[in-house]
Amino acid sequence: MSGVREASEAREVVAGLQDQGVDTVILAGEDTHGIMRGKRVPLGQLERLLHHGVALCDVLWVMHVDESDLVARPDGHEGYFPTERDGYPDILAVPDVGTLRLVPWQERTALMLCDWHLPDGRPVPISPRHVLKRVVERARSMGFEPRLALELEFYVLREPAGDLVPISERPSTYGIALGSQLEPLGRLIRESMLAYRLPVEACNLETGPGQFEITFRYGPALHAADEAFLFKSAVKELAAQQGLVATFMAKPRTDWAGSSCHVHMSLTDADGRGVFFDAVADDGFSATMRAFIAGSLAGMRELTALHAPTTNSYRRFTPYSWAATTATWAVDNRSVGLRAISEGESGTRVEHRQAGGDANPYLVAAAALAAGLDGIERGLEAPGPTDADIYALPPGAVPALPTSLAEATDALARSELARDWLGADFVGHYVAMKRAEIAASALAVTDWEVARYLQPL
Repeated sequence: MSGVREASEAREVVAGLQDQGVDTVILAGEDTHGIMRGKRVPLGQLERLLHHGVALCDVLWVMHVDESDLVARPDGHEGYFPTERDGYPDILAVPDVGTLRLVPWQERTALMLCDWHLPDGRPVPISPRHVLKRVVERARSMGFEPRLALELEFYVLREPAGDLVPISERPSTYGIALGSQLEPLGRLIRESMLAYRLPVEACNLETGPGQFEITFRYGPALHAADEAFLFKSAVKELAAQQGLVATFMAKPRTDWAGSSCHVHMSLTDADGRGVFFDAVADDGFSATMRAFIAGSLAGMRELTALHAPTTNSYRRFTPYSWAATTATWAVDNRSVGLRAISEGESGTRVEHRQAGGDANPYLVAAAALAAGLDGIERGLEAPGPTDADIYALPPGAVPALPTSLAEATDALARSELARDWLGADFVGHYVAMKRAEIAASALAVTDWEVARYLQPL
């Protein structure tokens, strides 16, 4: 478990929070969708809970994203409880003390992320944070420490959310003048995140009206995913306090740009040296990086459902959307699926460009790393880079990625790569969740259908 091991450590944590005037602590973790779930507890209860965790009903694993219905557990599934323990029993959210932080926009409140455990102490195998930990531990067994940086895009809308009115009617990619008009909100987000101990590197306007991009500093894989997860929940809270709505939906409107989650990845060795850089190679890319690229390309199709988790996710995948629509790579080319960047030992990296802002950061990181590491483990060789405008190529010229959640989910269900690296329990659970999402989507009557078919002339 990730809770404290010594009573003295628990008392020290509680005393430190008392000294800072904290009286409430949020103990929370992630569900499959990437939504933060947990409880607020009085500080007086924290010492006990640091040892044992706080109980929550395991129904959180089978709720639709809008909580409108529950998804049937897969037959013979071991990811929740044995069959005889049906009926939505408790699991435990065990605090990870290393994630403790004050919440600057809430009164006298701190937060700790938790790991999900079964009552017997085993981790819940379908927990996205556990899935990423599994990949990181396997990377370490190979002699590598994975490092990540994430870029997240999102829209800020005026209430009510149903009207989809952005805070700015005009797009202005990297625009400074319009950015100055929106700077009160931008400054609030940056300063709040820095006070929240999230390492914001930069903030800028993106291509859509009222769309922002936040980039975070490089760090160990689990820390980077934690930070992205915390940020997504935090920026929604901050926006709500201003009477606004922040959304990471992949494509809120047909005529708006999509929101992405780009993942920059590299590996270091036991001495902390970057293993993707080779000073002798003409392009600076090592054989290890090339094998990582080969694995990433080989696994992109079958892991797509983790990068694009909703039916709406696939609305992003259009020409000149700057989203990955193909399993291709090139040097500093934003039309390909994997952008390779050569910036010396500490900066040479792979940027995975498939995921949308709606994806779960833990699963994005786990999937992207797993595919690349699998390439290293199997000694795969990367094809040559595709030095072209991918969007301008004719259909079939390069390997295409799934264009629907149904296609992507079927590919994941068949994936031995996913079962090997992410766990069979997790894959069975995730496939069941996505197939339920597909079924729900098939029954929905959309605004487009009403406008097109209600009264044809």
